[in-house]
Amino acid sequence: MKSISNELESIAELVCELTRNCSMKEEYFAASFNLSPTEVRLLKLFTNASQYSIKELCETLNLTPGRITHILSSLEEKKLVIRKQNQTDKRNFYVELLPKANPLINNLHKNYISLHESILQNVGEKELKQIQSSLKLLTEQFKQWVDKK
Repeated sequence: MKSISNELESIAELVCELTRNCSMKEEYFAASFNLSPTEVRLLKLFTNASQYSIKELCETLNLTPGRITHILSSLEEKKLVIRKQNQTDKRNFYVELLPKANPLINNLHKNYISLHESILQNVGEKELKQIQSSLKLLTEQFKQWVDKK
């Protein structure tokens, strides 16, 4: 039992270290685009969909409506997004990219992949597959834990 406890403690420490390093990576990456890390996370969502409701953004990014409003105001000032009122329910708004943002989103995506290639350049193909598999499993376990809460 002590061995499992030691392994779990080691995993907990590694997850904390990974979280700290990912945070530093996100700050570095965002600064290179003159954006905040949260603005980058929000904009990266638009690689998967053309619009999001405010509610969807809150849920996906796990942020309060007030925080989302602040981020969107900043991105609107930069002429990257626009909020539009839902015509069927005037209480709700959705967010769309402005045309100026499309090249930025493509550049963000391309540079994000390039950054990870640079970080993982000394890792072989077999190890990359192991990392990917382990991260998928870890992500699934965290998601199950979150869903129970």
